[in-house]
Amino acid sequence: MKAVKLKEDALPKNLKLFRKKKNWSQTELAKNAGTTLTHINRLETGKSNPSIEIVQKIALALEVSIDDLVSERDNSKEVKFENQAFFEKIKLLDTFSEEERNAVNVVIDSILTKKKMLNLLKEHGG
Repeated sequence: MKAVKLKEDALPKNLKLFRKKKNWSQTELAKNAGTTLTHINRLETGKSNPSIEIVQKIALALEVSIDDLVSERDNSKEVKFENQAFFEKIKLLDTFSEEERNAVNVVIDSILTKKKMLNLLKEHGG
């Protein structure tokens, strides 16, 4: 098997990022990609270079392209949050069903509407 040539530490970072987006443990990823926990751990820590076959299996399991896994990501466009706990919850929205995301959206819209109304009342002496 031919090893994939990686750009620095792109695969370890991206592998962990996409695994967490699916809210999977390393064990779950290993099972879904048809490999071992040890292999996934070594890939995420940069201690092992994968074969193209395992990269394909991992990409398929994570529902991302091979390019997504092995390319450097432009993190400058990522939203920055001061509250890390809140940010972690936001990242989990990708794992929600459409119905669950819609429910979250309704709650957020309600809070924003309330905030706008309170601001209008303050502005107009209420």
